[in-house]
Amino acid sequence: YYACLLHDIGKVNIPDSILTKSGSLTDEEYDIIKTHPVVGAEAIRDVDGIADNIDVIYHHHERWDGKGYPDGLVGENIPFSARITAVADAFDAMTSSRSYRPALQFEVAYERILNGQGSQFDPQLIEIFKLIYPEWVKISKTYRKGMDMRGGENRENSQTE
Repeated sequence: YYACLLHDIGKVNIPDSILTKSGSLTDEEYDIIKTHPVVGAEAIRDVDGIADNIDVIYHHHERWDGKGYPDGLVGENIPFSARITAVADAFDAMTSSRSYRPALQFEVAYERILNGQGSQFDPQLIEIFKLIYPEWVKISKTYRKGMDMRGGENRENSQTE
């Protein structure tokens, strides 16, 4: 649980000028972004209760097809907890506003996750994602009526309509 919450902790080492950039990243900037899993794993390496799940932080940007980072792991060589985190992180990233784009509607993000089945994401996990998605949307819509999941203003219209 805590490793999932802290999966992007390594981004504290990334300059704000890159994290908040409104346009596309240069190759050099993207290379800097790709350091955050390694930096994050190092930051929690000796933290009791989280260090046992360091794989979540270190490997959450690996891809099923081996085109991810930091190690380019393929398929089941990617730790299971990191594969789960990759799906959740991608969906959350797409449905959250970023400096370079507004949040996507849930349905659009859902289709993009499905399109990544077998390339970016573990195919079996996407089958599970398909099963839980309808219930998750119901829960999310109920929860977001009052507050955004990060404690902000109500974003229901931009997220679910």
